[in-house]
Amino acid sequence: MTLSKKIKFLYGFGFVSVGIKDVLYTLFVFFFYNQVLGLDPFFTGFATFISLFFDAFSDPFIGAFSDNFKSKKWGRRHPFMLISSIPLGISIWLLFNPFSNMSDFQLFCWLTFFSIVIRFFLTMYIVPAMSLGAELTKDYNERTVLTSFRLSFTTALQPIIFFIGVYFFFVTEEGFDTALRNPDAYSPFSLYCGIIMTLSIIISSIGTKSSIPLLPKSSKNESIKSIIKIIKFALKMKSFRSIVFYTAMVYVAFGVGNTITTYKLTYIFGFNEIEMISIILAGAVGGLFSLFIGPKFGKLLDKKKATIICTVLFSLGMTSPYILKLVNLMPSNENPTLIFSVFFLYLFAFTFLWSGMSLSSSMMADVVDEYEVSSKKRNEGIFFSTLSFAYKCTVGLGYLFGGLLLKLISFPTQTSSFEISERIVQSLTFIGGPLLFLVYISSLFFLIYYPLNKKKYQKIRDILDQKT
Repeated sequence: MTLSKKIKFLYGFGFVSVGIKDVLYTLFVFFFYNQVLGLDPFFTGFATFISLFFDAFSDPFIGAFSDNFKSKKWGRRHPFMLISSIPLGISIWLLFNPFSNMSDFQLFCWLTFFSIVIRFFLTMYIVPAMSLGAELTKDYNERTVLTSFRLSFTTALQPIIFFIGVYFFFVTEEGFDTALRNPDAYSPFSLYCGIIMTLSIIISSIGTKSSIPLLPKSSKNESIKSIIKIIKFALKMKSFRSIVFYTAMVYVAFGVGNTITTYKLTYIFGFNEIEMISIILAGAVGGLFSLFIGPKFGKLLDKKKATIICTVLFSLGMTSPYILKLVNLMPSNENPTLIFSVFFLYLFAFTFLWSGMSLSSSMMADVVDEYEVSSKKRNEGIFFSTLSFAYKCTVGLGYLFGGLLLKLISFPTQTSSFEISERIVQSLTFIGGPLLFLVYISSLFFLIYYPLNKKKYQKIRDILDQKT
């Protein structure tokens, strides 16, 4: 099936919701609970870890349910996608609206509970939607294009959405050194984000409905026992293990980085809220660039080689602002060129990060086909949900480690930026630079063992085409 640009666009558009959630948890949630409400950084990170841990276990089962679900009108995937939309938006608003005068334990429970709820409903969208992406096309290269659309929309609209939100809702008032410390901004801002997330999922789900009659039919229903059996079989596949462990290692580092992003930009570089939006813009532009670079790399070099190169490049780009800061090669915080330097380094990083992630996700779609040749079954939902399981557990560990690292360097709670010592700033810079670089690069140890290349995959494709 040849995909129209319209279908590609509408498929990718739903992942705007994922992008908003990512930025909320990267820039706002941790900072809100730690610096605005005063929750200990370890418990803030621990709450996020618990929510991701619970969420991870739901993934394979939602994947299996969507694999086996039957609806003549809405197919296997779309009912789950649609059902998730409204509860997700409501939960986003509630996350930023805890009751006043809560104890630390009550705040911890509130953050944990609504993070679990948010991630559960987002999983109800993401896992079926990613499985849908593997079903929409069988073409080796077009899968990379489709995945690039998904990842591009995860980032593309973020800066516009957040610029509007920050500009209208976050206003610096007397007594706050940054508008992010203003507690009154978070309620309307979260309502605004929740509405956009809901609408993006609804528009995408309805917009891709026309593809349902052309999609592959499900295999027979799988029991929980058989799901576990499928996962065990998948873990015996070198190609599957390679992608899962590579992705896991990348996201451990990503989780740590996400936890401390607001801290790094605020306390290392002294950026205000609008300047922080430029970093989101870098991610968005990088996502758009990856729409072209990821498929080109995959076609030119083979997906494995292209992903290795992308990983090295985004590791350098993501950590170089902080490595260069440590050796005094970055412009000073008073120098107006600083924001441009950081912007272009992050732009470089995100271009190759999203290119690498689109390639690795496309590789997983190829692994599903390899599995079908061996098992005579198609279980996209279980495969992608298992990948999602690994991602969530490891990024959750990253958030936990991030909170622990903030505690280990004695980062204060509810403290003005003027009161942060140079020692703490240096420690934060080391974490964001050399430490994260080593973790990112270590992911390549798993990727080099990925066995499928274009030639091997073509043999798999020929077998499946003959069966069809």
